[in-house]
Amino acid sequence: MIFNLNPNGGVPLYRQIAQQMRGRIVSGQIVAGEQIPSARELSTQLQVNPLTIQKVYQILEQEGLVETRRGLGTFVVPGAKNSNAKEKLALLHPSIHQLISEAIPLGIEAETLSQEVERQFKLSKLSQPRERKS
Repeated sequence: MIFNLNPNGGVPLYRQIAQQMRGRIVSGQIVAGEQIPSARELSTQLQVNPLTIQKVYQILEQEGLVETRRGLGTFVVPGAKNSNAKEKLALLHPSIHQLISEAIPLGIEAETLSQEVERQFKLSKLSQPRERKS
């Protein structure tokens, strides 16, 4: 599992990880019933404290997105993907606020920022693997 973490961005790592996992669950990239890595495995992969990952999993469990089965691990719950476009967009609000808070001191105007986001979005879409149609 690949994460884009910014330890100097002002957003705590546990929030960054939780937001990215939440987005993957809601978008269906991590499917219902799928086991997610143990806190120890993910903390080793991301080189963060295991307690950070445990906090992430607690948050996701409170939100009803995952469940921990004693002795088995942590799994995505059925129905976790049922979010509409507005709810999915709301998942990006913390990242958007972070981007804006970094752009303002740099003197970057909204239109310039918007154009750059659109450009980067297009580049990212081009680099994503395409889904096969059955």
